[in-house]
Amino acid sequence: MRTNWIIYLFVVSMGLLIAACSDEDIDTEKPMMIVYSPGEGQEFRPGDNINFLAEFTDNVGLSEYKIDIHYGGDHEHKKHEDNLDSWHYEYIGELSGKEQEVYLEIETPSELRTGEYHFIVFLSDLSGNESVGVIEIHIEQ
Repeated sequence: MRTNWIIYLFVVSMGLLIAACSDEDIDTEKPMMIVYSPGEGQEFRPGDNINFLAEFTDNVGLSEYKIDIHYGGDHEHKKHEDNLDSWHYEYIGELSGKEQEVYLEIETPSELRTGEYHFIVFLSDLSGNESVGVIEIHIEQ
C-alpha cells in the first residue's frame, strides 16, 4: 500500500512539474519595429542631423534598442586615401512597456568620408528576442 502511495505522489508531482514548464510560458515572439525616419536611400550632408523616429512594440515587454551607423561603401572600416575617417556611431537606449515611440536627433560630423552608410537598428525584448532593421543612407557633399 505504501509503495502505491509513493508512486501516486511521484506521478502527480511530475505532472505538476511538466505543467509548470509548458511552452506557453516562454516568450519566443520577436519584438516589432516600424522605422519612419530615416528613409531607405535618404541623403544627408556632413554636419546634418539625422532624425530617427521609430515605433517599437512587443507582446510581453520591451527592453532596449541599439543604433549602429557605419560606413558601408567597402566595409574595410579604415582610413582612406582622402584622410577622412569613416564615421561610426553607436547608441543604446532603454525601453519599457509593450509599446514605445522613440525620437532621436543624431548629429553627423562636419568632416567625414562621404558615401553609403548602414543605419542598423537592433531591438530586444525582456526575453532576449531580437529584431534587426537595416537602412542604407548616403552622406554626400
